[in-house]
Formats: sequence, C-alpha cells, structure tokens
Amino acid sequence: MTERNRDSKPGSHIGRRLRESLERASDVVVVEREQVAPAARPFRAAWVEIREYHEAQRLKSELLRRYQGKALEEVLPGEEVRTDRGVCYRLVSRDGGRLRTVDPAEAARRILADLKLLYGVGEVTEKALKRQGIGTIADLADHPRFGGQARSLLKMVEDGDSDGLVEWIGRWFQKSHPLALFSSGFHREEEFILIDIETLGMFQRPIILLGLARIHGAETRVEQYLLRRIDEEPAALAGLLAHLGGRRAFVTYNGRTFDIPYIRERLAYYGIRANLGGPHFDVLHFSRRAWRDCVPDCKLTTLERCFLGIEREDDVPSALVPEFYESYMRTGNPGPLVPIVEHNRRDLLTLASLFSKLHEEWQP
Repeated sequence: MTERNRDSKPGSHIGRRLRESLERASDVVVVEREQVAPAARPFRAAWVEIREYHEAQRLKSELLRRYQGKALEEVLPGEEVRTDRGVCYRLVSRDGGRLRTVDPAEAARRILADLKLLYGVGEVTEKALKRQGIGTIADLADHPRFGGQARSLLKMVEDGDSDGLVEWIGRWFQKSHPLALFSSGFHREEEFILIDIETLGMFQRPIILLGLARIHGAETRVEQYLLRRIDEEPAALAGLLAHLGGRRAFVTYNGRTFDIPYIRERLAYYGIRANLGGPHFDVLHFSRRAWRDCVPDCKLTTLERCFLGIEREDDVPSALVPEFYESYMRTGNPGPLVPIVEHNRRDLLTLASLFSKLHEEWQP
C-alpha cells in the first residue's frame, strides 16, 4: 500500500498528524542497565535497556521482512464488531486456567477476626478484648463503644461489598494488606475482569490495544480490541464497555495508577459516559508487599520469570510499543503488531496466574 493510498482513508489525517507527533517526541530513553536510579528518571520518559532495545530493533526488522505484503486480517485473524461508536476489530483467544481466590466464608472469617479494623482498637485493646472472650467483630455488635462500627462492617461482609471492604481496610492498613486481597473472595470467578492496555505513550495519546480476560468454565477467554486505524479508538472503547455491565471486579497490574485512569481520560476525550468505579484489585501493590524482598524488581515479566518459569521470546518492551505501532502505521506492514498483541495477551494470562498465586501465598 502506498503512502498516498493510506492517507486517502477516512481518519488518515489523524494518523498522519500522530505519526508526525511521534517523530518529534522523544518519550523513550535507552540506558545501560542500572545506569540511572529510578528516582532520578524524568517522570514522562519511558526507559528501556540498551540490550532490550537492540533485540527489539532486530525483531522489528525481521517482522517487517516476514510479513511484507500481508494483510493485517490475514496475520492476526479476528472479527469486526459493530458498536454505537463505529466498527472495531476484535481478537479472541482461549487458554486453560482458573482464578484461585478464597472461599466467601473464609474471607468473612479472616476479616471479622481482626478487631483492629475498628477505630479505637489497637494491639493492646485487641488483646484485652480477646482476654474478655471477644473473638470477632461480630461479638462487638452490641458493644457500647464499638457496636456501631462493628454493625457497619458486618453489613458489608454480609452483603459481599468488596469495594466498601477494601476502602474500610485501607483506612487502618495499607490497601496492599492481605485482608484487602481476601475481599475478592466475595466475587464469583466469572465476575473478575482482567484489564491491560497498550498505548502510544503517556496520557492524552490513543490506546491502540485494549485487552481483557475473563474466566469461562475451565478456560480463560482473552478478548483484544486492536486499532487498525487510529479513528477506531472510540469503537474499541465502546467494545470494552460492553463487557462491564452487572456485578464485576477489576484485576489489573498498576491499573489504579495507569490503565483505568487512562481509559477514563480517553472516554472523556470522545465524550463517552461510563462508570469505571467499583472493586479493583491491583496486583502490583499486593506483589510488592509479598515479594519485593525476594525478587530483583516487581515488573510483571520479572515475577513471571521468577514464579512461573516463563521466559518470553520475541517480546516487545512496553516502552517500545509506540515505535512498533508507528512502524505499522507508516508502512502498512502488520508485522510489528504481532508482538504487541502477544505481549498484551501474555500480560493478561500472567496477571491471572499472579492473582491466584498471591492467594496461595497468603493462605496457610
């Protein structure tokens, strides 16, 4: 496809402006390993080690050669999905796997056993109350001082209000506390929505791939909304929103800081109203609490290698996703999209595995 033909497509002026913007911007800094301490790195820069950078450049060249002249739909078979915001392109894959959480009764037992969840109860007071035979928060429901709080917390547990429980637990403990994770036990397996996105940089640039995973029976179903053109972004966002009805709980990796706020920003950009509130279990924060002293860092790929024994091959570093996508936009060659899609899919499957492993780690 020639440059003239590509730019004659609807929305191609958006892609052209974006390409020019990407070429002017310098969001990626290539460094030697441990060259710059994380605290000293500029906020808006993405970092990639020089070894990873050169491997990625080799991979991109190989992909451009291998898939020259092939259509995206041939290389990445999917289906067109019509939404109220237009047509988008969806890829679907399935893998074996379940999510391990905690039984609702066990979740309730663990939460109600910690009297320190009540204002005014510290370690000393908790010991004193337990010497009086008060073993759980339920035993304090009629207490003259703690009864009101105890009844409020009991109602959340009875209602399975995981969002309220995480918020409550976060008042007295960190939100990475095991009790916050155990609040996920009030959800059925199929209610969890695992989300991971790939973008063209920091905020205010398009999302080019929205990935979500859900459990269906004994398998994990991954759905990915891939932008063939930048003007498909609102349709892809609408495709994602179609999965968010009913009772749900988000599972992400750094999604509280990045993925969910980013999706909100892009929805607002297009004037799309949506509710992205509700229970959210960010595995990054739990992972730091559980494993930061026994791994070099808490990158998703590091945990994947250390705990799941997976070494990725032909992977594209997240920092270089914009460059790979720009190569696709510039050439029309779908090759650079292949590792972006696989990187996102692998992230979602690893996210599910780590979520389950945390429950195993924190349960006796």
